[in-house]
Amino acid sequence: MKWTIPIAFLLISAAACTTLAFVRALEPASTGAFMFFAAWLIFPYAVMSVALVLMQRKGAASLGYLIVAVIVSTGGIVFLANAIFWHPDAQGAIAVLMTPILQGGLLTLLLPVAWRLSRNART
Repeated sequence: MKWTIPIAFLLISAAACTTLAFVRALEPASTGAFMFFAAWLIFPYAVMSVALVLMQRKGAASLGYLIVAVIVSTGGIVFLANAIFWHPDAQGAIAVLMTPILQGGLLTLLLPVAWRLSRNART
């Protein structure tokens, strides 16, 4: 399963680049605001990347973790697209700032499922 980690990194990178494009579409008032939003919204992708590297070193990376990375990345992109483009409203800024927190919650919910599936696949 050596191909799972490169595919996961490719998908995470694509989601991070899309997120940066969404930050640009928000048109922050200053460079500092752009940097803050970019860093805040990219944080979950950085956490997933570091976690995948650590799991790969331990030999614990499996297809389940790839699926979790895809779900969390796609969920973040869809949530941002909804808040920014599809249904913009006065609470959109709060929704944008909540995106990494929601992604973290989704990651917390799905990681035990992926761990269980990978454990069952090995036995």
